Amino acid sequence: ADNGVGTCCPPLYNHHLLEEIYTALEYNPAEIEDQVIQLIGEGRASADLLDVVLGVIPEDVVAIPQEMLDFPPARGLTRYPHNPILKPIKEHAWESRYVLNAAAIRIDGLVYILYRAFGDDEISRIGLAISDGYKIIERLPEPVFSPADEKEEKGCEDPRVVIIGDELYMLYTAYNGVIAQIAAASISIDDFLNRRFDRWQRKGLAFQDIWDKDAIIFPEKINGRYVIYHRIEPSIWVSHLDKLEFPAPKEQHTVILGPRSGRMWDSLKIGAGTQPLKTKYGWLMIYHGVDRNRVYRLGVMLVDLNNPERVLYRSPNPVLSPETEIEIGIPGEHWIPNVVFTCGAVPAEDKEILDEDDEIIVYYGAADTYLCAASGTVGDLIPEEIREYVKSHQ
Repeated sequence: ADNGVGTCCPPLYNHHLLEEIYTALEYNPAEIEDQVIQLIGEGRASADLLDVVLGVIPEDVVAIPQEMLDFPPARGLTRYPHNPILKPIKEHAWESRYVLNAAAIRIDGLVYILYRAFGDDEISRIGLAISDGYKIIERLPEPVFSPADEKEEKGCEDPRVVIIGDELYMLYTAYNGVIAQIAAASISIDDFLNRRFDRWQRKGLAFQDIWDKDAIIFPEKINGRYVIYHRIEPSIWVSHLDKLEFPAPKEQHTVILGPRSGRMWDSLKIGAGTQPLKTKYGWLMIYHGVDRNRVYRLGVMLVDLNNPERVLYRSPNPVLSPETEIEIGIPGEHWIPNVVFTCGAVPAEDKEILDEDDEIIVYYGAADTYLCAASGTVGDLIPEEIREYVKSHQ
């Protein structure tokens, strides 16, 4: 990397300034080198490390201001006592090492879990398990979606799905070993349920030649347009599409939410997690946040039903943190220790619009090695003060 002032490998006098800033923010200055290595690994060797630390948004990026009120905490999710619900299967070469980050969709009383699997060849594919919500009823022996071209030759990762009309739409990360990009695919519900997985239709890359991950699509049009959340580090962006056609126009996206400063649990970067779930109070999502120690946790965000750029609530606390043995992990045995990470959630019962007493089930990867489940009610995740505020302003 260039050693000029402001680059991610700064000269000595700039390094001293960074050390002072790290100390003032209660970070460990010894982590500066680790941050540089991380940025290089993410293909961001030219990033301004000072801007990264302070969370500065580039001048040419539009950021939507949010009302960052003194939000009350959300209640934590309750872990399923029989976690993990999925483990790697050594006899299946394609899912022999790790199973993790899963999309989930409820259809006719069953939950279809599309999970990321990592096998002997170190390539990610997508498998399918069918559940009553917690208990796995069936798990298919072969992947249902695999890499198809050079843009995803190292893997199809972290799927997120919604149903739009009579089709299932999936956004996933296409990784070629150098750059991770958002890609889209769809399949009719009839073909999906009848296991005609050769009928997936690839839609292409959503935003070409941009390191971009963690994308979700809203399951219905809002104000006549489709809406996608995605993550260009370190923030969550929103894009609006007139049609579900890709690549999406690059000029029609803005930042809606970024990491929080200091020692917050989501101070390094954030990203979308579950697909949006429609409640009486807004679109409910579980998102992930990462702190300066590279610990991944889950929090809650709620956005306006009619304006997905307006954040109504963001939990000041995580609702799930790595605490159990399989979430904390063991270096050398588990892929990435200290991780809980979600790509999907479903209502515990079939229901179009959820109320405060309705339960949701969140599926999450633990230490990037196993798939687990946790649950909570809408009322647990959206505090009463926020629910009352929304009702009084409807």
